[in-house]
Amino acid sequence: MKFLKKNWLLIVAVIVLVVSGVCYVYFSNEEKASIDTGFVKGKIAYDKVEDYQDGIMLAKKGGNYLIVDVNDKVIEKIDKDATDVKILYGGYYTYTLTEQVYLNRNGKNIKTFATLFQEDYNLYKDENDEKAEYITLNAKKIIKDMYYVTISNDNSIKTVIYNAKTGKKLYETDNYISLLETPEMNDYEYFVVGDKELVRISDFKTIFKETDVSITGDNNRANVEEDIVTNSSKYIVVSNGNATDGTLRYGLIDYEGNIVIPITYEDIHFKVDNNRYISAKKDGKYGLISSLNEELLAFNYDAIEVLNKNIVTVLNRKLGIMDNELKMIYNYKASVSDLEYNSRVCCGNTNSFESLATDNEVIVSIYPKNNEDNDEQTFKNTIIVNNKNEIKEIKGKTLKYLNDKEEIINNKFLLEEKIDDNTLTLHIYDETGKSLATYETIVDNPINSISYDLINENYILIELFDSEYNSLYKAIIDSTSGKVLAEGNDTKTYVKKQLLNKGYYFYGKDNNLTIKDSDDRIVSTIEGQDLIYLNGNYFAVKDKTGKYYICKVILEQEQVK
Repeated sequence: MKFLKKNWLLIVAVIVLVVSGVCYVYFSNEEKASIDTGFVKGKIAYDKVEDYQDGIMLAKKGGNYLIVDVNDKVIEKIDKDATDVKILYGGYYTYTLTEQVYLNRNGKNIKTFATLFQEDYNLYKDENDEKAEYITLNAKKIIKDMYYVTISNDNSIKTVIYNAKTGKKLYETDNYISLLETPEMNDYEYFVVGDKELVRISDFKTIFKETDVSITGDNNRANVEEDIVTNSSKYIVVSNGNATDGTLRYGLIDYEGNIVIPITYEDIHFKVDNNRYISAKKDGKYGLISSLNEELLAFNYDAIEVLNKNIVTVLNRKLGIMDNELKMIYNYKASVSDLEYNSRVCCGNTNSFESLATDNEVIVSIYPKNNEDNDEQTFKNTIIVNNKNEIKEIKGKTLKYLNDKEEIINNKFLLEEKIDDNTLTLHIYDETGKSLATYETIVDNPINSISYDLINENYILIELFDSEYNSLYKAIIDSTSGKVLAEGNDTKTYVKKQLLNKGYYFYGKDNNLTIKDSDDRIVSTIEGQDLIYLNGNYFAVKDKTGKYYICKVILEQEQVK
């Protein structure tokens, strides 16, 4: 006992060293194991992850809503009685409690609204309550740590750009702004105030402003809540803004505010990948001009669409296809229907032809097609032009073009479906028109419609519906063999290929998720499900116990061969 009293400091020191050693071994092994499996498991197990925007997520634990960042830091614990909890852009979030709508950020209340309801990212007036305050709040990220907020009511509009980290006000205008999405650039570099003023984001300098000119981008008039998309990496479509008296005219400006094409044409249209040729309309006919306003193809055509490697034309109700040197490779052999021609909606529903430029092919469909096929993916009498400008015609068949619009799944297919009452026969072709497989199924009730989706490069999800859009049958099939891989509820065990981070993606089956890089090398394999991308290299995944964890892909580790 005397020894213990005399040497108690030494004994405590030894105990601390032993405990520290055990912890070091334990946590070192834990870290090593995490790195070996390719992800780091978070410290908190959540019951659910419901929403994520711009650096924060909405999670649920023990019946409470939590606002959490990707490092498991709880920003705010929200009352159990709160409803309509929603993450906004810019780190803001809202919830309703005791008939009050709270707008918070970083755990602090910014503003409280009365008698309002929330829809998407906006707050609107409750039309049943005349005394309710009217306000619309939109917040959207621009670049890096910069975002804008537009607030409007019955009498005013105000848009303010803030620094997301410091909260500092960077720019303010009494109007809406529309982001200018420039192709081949990761960030926005310009925005449009109203539809008159072009502003550079880096210094908020106005580089174009004319009261009688409207900046229209690639649309007749861009919606104030949508991005204005330019037609190329150099030019922006502008108009005289006078559409009521039939004298609406279009031209082009560059990003320095210079007018490069006078505002004299009835229409202007061209593509990002081919700004060498610009389709323009004059005196009711289309031709091609250069960015110097030189006439390259006479104004004799009913319609012209410029693609990345080809030009599709219609002359006297006949369809022609040119190469990139304006040499004719399909010489007006096919007739098109007597529908309205308008190259501004050339890929829409009103035109009599439709063109899709794929990786190596150009697919051109010639109408007429059925009204119910107005989905921009259903083709009749198809012409396929490959990258050698060789022509293949598929006549008398209705084909559906199946592709992933988010461009995560690269494979593309042409589907020829035949519905005979209760029977579906499906022929699968690749985008060159080569036959891959045939699939057939019989269901209990007459088939009215079918939906298709790509799960990964080779798996197609199909679902059959009756006339009241009730599901009759659901299956995943292999595109190369037509073999059924899963039916009914078993299709839910397949996780669709999704983008995790730039150059990384994940997909899987059952509880096994595979993360791969852009070279298709495995980064990690995870036993989990309902993987949700969060931010950067972070994601949330549900394990076998049904709990969610915040995880991180270890991008620096050696790739598993």
